[in-house]
Amino acid sequence: MNPINKIAMEFLMALSLSYSADTGLPAVNTSELICLAQNTYFESRAESIQGKIATANVVRNRMESRDFPDTYCGVIKQGPVRESWKTKKDPNLPAEKRIYIPRKHRCHFSWYCDGEKDTIWIQYMNGTAIEANATAWRDSVNVALMVMNGQTRDNTGGSLYYYAHNLVYPYWAKEYKTVKVIGNHTFMKP
Repeated sequence: MNPINKIAMEFLMALSLSYSADTGLPAVNTSELICLAQNTYFESRAESIQGKIATANVVRNRMESRDFPDTYCGVIKQGPVRESWKTKKDPNLPAEKRIYIPRKHRCHFSWYCDGEKDTIWIQYMNGTAIEANATAWRDSVNVALMVMNGQTRDNTGGSLYYYAHNLVYPYWAKEYKTVKVIGNHTFMKP
């Protein structure tokens, strides 16, 4: 996954600071905010606010389940990894310096390991805003802040899984119970 681009990061930080000042709520962990905002953006940028809240709630529901990692980033990045050839070739390299890459198409959230460049383009090179992307990113950051601060109700009925039913029908869908359909996503739980 590519790091968040500078302009989108500045946008995220400004929204986060503004949100904390406006609501009086404490600032959230920036790394966790980035993970949840990116996941919301890449998984549901074309959805309504309720659709974005739903995909973010699934991440939160997973965090609260003992079957998944207990951080937003841990949940989003969960899946098998392989060591980078750059660090694998050095047998004397300490473990903390080794680089691990998610296995392509094996992550829980497809955008994270689909092999595509994950850039949030909110403006063109000449500085002109790309309104739809800027709005989707702003909404994704705001949704992430609301979910992280417990300001939303779980509109998924406790779902731990979802898929974009207009694009795919995953092999695992038949194993779970459909709880709700919001926008282009079907939300499910065991």
